[in-house]
Amino acid sequence: MLFSISFNQSHQSSLSHNNRENIHGNPGIDPSRLEENIYFVQKDIRSVYKDVFQEAVDKYNEKQKRNDRKIKDYYDKIHKDEKTHEQRELVVAIGEGKDDPKYREAKKEALKQYAEAFQERNPNLVVYNMVLHDDEANPHLHINYVPNFESSRGLTRRVGMDRALQQQGVKGKGTELIANWRQLETAYIESLAKEQIPEFERANVGSHKYMKVRQYKEYAEMKSTVENQIYEKEMQLEVFDHHMKYAEEKVNELQMVKIHVADKYKELEAVEQQVKSESEKLQLIGQRYIELEKRVKQQQEELDSVTNQVPNEPVKIPFLRKEVITEVQDKMFGKAEITKKQTRNYVLSPEQYRKVTQQVNAAVTIKKDYERLKKTDFVKENESLKVHAEGWMEENRTLKQEKNQLQKEVGVLN
Repeated sequence: MLFSISFNQSHQSSLSHNNRENIHGNPGIDPSRLEENIYFVQKDIRSVYKDVFQEAVDKYNEKQKRNDRKIKDYYDKIHKDEKTHEQRELVVAIGEGKDDPKYREAKKEALKQYAEAFQERNPNLVVYNMVLHDDEANPHLHINYVPNFESSRGLTRRVGMDRALQQQGVKGKGTELIANWRQLETAYIESLAKEQIPEFERANVGSHKYMKVRQYKEYAEMKSTVENQIYEKEMQLEVFDHHMKYAEEKVNELQMVKIHVADKYKELEAVEQQVKSESEKLQLIGQRYIELEKRVKQQQEELDSVTNQVPNEPVKIPFLRKEVITEVQDKMFGKAEITKKQTRNYVLSPEQYRKVTQQVNAAVTIKKDYERLKKTDFVKENESLKVHAEGWMEENRTLKQEKNQLQKEVGVLN
């Protein structure tokens, strides 16, 4: 007896329908047979994404230096991507509702066996929801899965149907790839059906008519030619989309670089202004330092000159003799009385007087300079300026290094 095998996949799905959360508006459902349904897998798709992709996402994010390139939520990223579908649904059925009811249990058993073998046969199609409906006219299977593959660059685990199948060993590209996968799976389903229905003979659906396998070959060849033409166009579109996406990424990168260059220019201008300001301060300090050096040197020379005139040991002033005065005392009778008396004064020669005067004047000068230095303290001011100057010079060197580094960064960005 002829039976068709229906094997249709789509990126659209309704889990509320599949899981019978809402049966209103579905006249084809027989409420009395709801308990005949078999629920194999019921998982939240986000948890499946976390199990499959999170390790790869974490490793990818660790390598990213810019936060805007990190992936916060891979499911949200794929869900918002118009070119990539976050999941697919496969609907599998054997025969039709008008088939003899005596084959119903056999068809259901074959579908059950296929459901249990699906994940092992397709390791890159991770199932998150799978249910066998036996409450409608014909038993059929709904399989919701996330196709994923391993990548050597960037994110090491990604969503993608074609690469997922290719890494499972399915040959071909595009529609040819899907056709080859369909042929492999339906051949396996056919073998399961034959175990349950010995008289099973597969028919292929074409233009809503049943054809035997031999009749189907001609149709398949024509269909393959058209599919190859479609595939070529799809590949051209895919290449164009890839180029467009690459161009958009480059535009975004250039925009970020432009902003970064502008920020670096602002930093460079600020550092240049600071270097200029500090250089002016350093120049003023240098001038003041030179002036003080001259004044200190001049004062030191004057002090040395005067100091040389002052003896290093206690002074013993030489003198010619002690001063003697003659006193004449008149008498009423006889000669006047003449007496000589020494005073406390000393008599100096002109040379002795000059030397004493020179030493005294030098001592007075030293005292005045000492009093003046106590008030102005050029030496301390000079030392303080030296310390400040060294500090300013070090800061100036640091600022110049920063300026050179910023100029290099701006040069690279340009």
